[in-house]
Amino acid sequence: MLAILTTSCVKDNDPEEGVERFTGLWSGTYSGNVDSGTWEVTIREDGTITGSATSTPMSKTYGVSGTVSDDGDFHATAGSATTGTTFTGTLTATSGNGTWENATNGLSGTWSGSKQ
Repeated sequence: MLAILTTSCVKDNDPEEGVERFTGLWSGTYSGNVDSGTWEVTIREDGTITGSATSTPMSKTYGVSGTVSDDGDFHATAGSATTGTTFTGTLTATSGNGTWENATNGLSGTWSGSKQ
């Protein structure tokens, strides 16, 4: 009887499913046709992304915000929503990669990173 009570009270969230597996600190690099640098973000339990990206050639740091979905679709913007750089890609539980683009300035490239 105790075994039945114990197992019935266990939370039914599988850490391998949902946005919870992505929560925490992530960092990585990005590179492209003109710009390159590093990035660091925190993903919260609700899937929101906040952090920063630092351009090496421009010696400038930009705020990053966005979202990640339950299936790991990563969408974030560095800088302004209208003229900033968009990062899109896919996360697994421990790593991620994708592409970035700043259409206003004709810049683009790839990014990669991992959960810390």
